[in-house]
Amino acid sequence: MEPKPRNDRQHPVTRFCLAMEEARRTDAGRVRNAKDLVDHFFPHDAAKAVDKVFLHLPREVRAPVVAGWGIRGAKAALRDDDERIRNVVHDAILAGDIDASIFEQGVTPGILTDWVPLGDWWAFWRSGKVSGAPTQKALATARDLGLFDERWFLEHLEGRGGRLKGTDAIADTLSKEQIVSWLRGMHASGDGSPAGVVAALGWEVILTKTAQEALLFALDALAKKVGLVTEAPGIAVPDFPMEDKGVTEDKGVTEGAPAPDSGTAWPELAVPGDMGYALAHPGAKTTAAVKPSYGMDDDEEVTSEHQLAAKVAPGGGAK
Repeated sequence: MEPKPRNDRQHPVTRFCLAMEEARRTDAGRVRNAKDLVDHFFPHDAAKAVDKVFLHLPREVRAPVVAGWGIRGAKAALRDDDERIRNVVHDAILAGDIDASIFEQGVTPGILTDWVPLGDWWAFWRSGKVSGAPTQKALATARDLGLFDERWFLEHLEGRGGRLKGTDAIADTLSKEQIVSWLRGMHASGDGSPAGVVAALGWEVILTKTAQEALLFALDALAKKVGLVTEAPGIAVPDFPMEDKGVTEDKGVTEGAPAPDSGTAWPELAVPGDMGYALAHPGAKTTAAVKPSYGMDDDEEVTSEHQLAAKVAPGGGAK
């Protein structure tokens, strides 16, 4: 009988984390790479390792992963305690029998979100460079799963260091034509509620046109709302990357302008004279090798016969 996962697979938060971990492994959704995954969930050096993933897995779940890597016999892996599994995996990494890509493939999205504390997964994902498509994907997924509604979203949307909130944060990066279309849509619908405001402009337009700082603020507020981040000591609340704030520490870039060569720019701002600018700025003037120890079992099959069908080299090629 399959062990019951630690995290309820049907819970919206678990489903959100699974969707985002699956997206993280795609080109468009890459927030952190395979090496980052190993560094977070199995940090190690030549002398020691800290296991933050396998200790959470029942033996029936982790044994096939370790055996599939060819570093331990299936029966032995099923008997191994947490310490033995940590040492076996550590030795295999140091010996070069497991690289980051193989590790990531073995520790699937389902394994992570079934068994690892979801707050730890969030800390891993959010500490990466989150901007553009991953941010939009996260908010769209959360909305589809019913983790927030339009009223909550507008109340937790803040840009420009908190000076712009809600619809002001949205209007800040819209053109005059988009503002006019937005107002026309609300007039036609006669619905000035949060749902009507969002529908008149369009959810996709809001996600693609609103500044990333504002969207990230809402995303971080959502993480607190659903329990992925707590205020307990030892759990850090990730800050926005400096390049996503539109400022640099040393170069004195004007607030709101893209950081030079940051690769993460704000959406194009409405210029002085446009309605979007006027609404957002009322009153503004327009101016190293180790011998592995895992190869010998006392009463188990010869583990050297357990070979991977193909080892995946970094970059996706087989060797």
